[in-house]
Amino acid sequence: MRVIWAIALQALRLTFRSRIVLVLALLLGAAICLLPATIRSDGTPAGLIHLHLAYTLGSASFLLTLATLWAGCAAIAQEADDKTLQLLLAKPVPRTHVWLGKWLALLLLNALLLALAGSTSALTLRYKLCHGGFAPEDLAQARATTLTALATTTAPLPDITAEVEAEYTQLRARRALPPDAPPAVVRDSIRRTRLAQLYSLPAGTTRSWSFPQPPAATRQLVQFSCDSSIPGAVEIQGTVRLHSGDYTASRDFSAMAGTPQTIIFDNVPAAAVITVDVVNRAPANSTLFFEPAAGLTLRTPVGAFAGNYLRALALLFLRLALFAAIGVTLGTLFSLPVASFLALVLILVLQLSSFVSSAAQTDRATFVANVAQFGGGHAHDDSAPPAPSLLARGVANVLYVTYRGTWYALRPLLDDHTLDQLATGTHLPPRHVLRALLVQGLGLPALLALIATAVLKTREWALPNST
Repeated sequence: MRVIWAIALQALRLTFRSRIVLVLALLLGAAICLLPATIRSDGTPAGLIHLHLAYTLGSASFLLTLATLWAGCAAIAQEADDKTLQLLLAKPVPRTHVWLGKWLALLLLNALLLALAGSTSALTLRYKLCHGGFAPEDLAQARATTLTALATTTAPLPDITAEVEAEYTQLRARRALPPDAPPAVVRDSIRRTRLAQLYSLPAGTTRSWSFPQPPAATRQLVQFSCDSSIPGAVEIQGTVRLHSGDYTASRDFSAMAGTPQTIIFDNVPAAAVITVDVVNRAPANSTLFFEPAAGLTLRTPVGAFAGNYLRALALLFLRLALFAAIGVTLGTLFSLPVASFLALVLILVLQLSSFVSSAAQTDRATFVANVAQFGGGHAHDDSAPPAPSLLARGVANVLYVTYRGTWYALRPLLDDHTLDQLATGTHLPPRHVLRALLVQGLGLPALLALIATAVLKTREWALPNST
């Protein structure tokens, strides 16, 4: 262990001598203090909190990711180019200790800089809330909905498998199925249409959502967002009723269509099932449309914001630990230019994370059908376009496998929503931190360390020039 610490401390000394830490600290300070000042929120404390956390910690995380990958690539590759790595390898030092020492140095540096960024972001946010001229009731609303840790409960979707299959059978019997459309695609389209109908709310009608086994708390928050059948900026009106055992309470609401709403109910007794009714009281003959899965949710306070904030920083740190392991391994496998290029490719893929994740999680038949249609040619009249060619279907399948493989390989990095959850007051459970520790902090770095160690043992390194 002493050898690992010695290598890590030597790497840190070289880093501090190069003034990289000072430059990073200045960039982080500018991002945290200056960037939020250039962005205007909606004028509410909740909007300010969301933008501040998302942009300050988001920009800090991005800068640290870039710096970690570059420093990781240079940790071994640069020393190999300078012929100083060979002097270390010539000593009776286990190759694993070399990799671990470089990785540990990056961990210590990231811990320092992330602690600096996190504390600065928290202090500046507190200052803005205290001196922003907000009304006390708006601050209380923000503390209840954003500066907290809320568990989210969604109502289960109804089982409409039988209805979908019945409609599909009828379409097939009438020979009304879309040509060349896979059965899975047709069934999915029918299911989406049926759910949209079920979660539409005409004027004067009521729809209910049932939430089984919600967390027990005296305060329950109903959050929803819906669209209107009347285009443009239209005001929607209605009533939300919450039932928990013998407890019933109602709140009226009036808002613009598409605007997220939060209705707070206090002194709610615990119950096995909580039911929420929404009544559409729009003066015009308008229908409200709710997204089936998450158009209306029940949110329950289960912790404090401070604990949630610390867990978010821990998750960001473990993510950086994985980036550090990737960078050091790339620098071991390749020269510095090649390793840096691969790191930039990784950053590009991560910037397209939402697209890659969406494509990878789409049903294969649906993905192939949607992509392959672009290879079917164009019709010259009003007739249906020609069916996709075998080549187009083959290319679509290759793309699907590529997206799927990329998603599986980079899933710990692609499916990260830590900052979004923190900025919206969503509870980050300790088990998420434990899982990230096992996967990003230990498991994957251990695998990368084994690969890098094997290369350090077998690769022939050029000897330093003799003097």
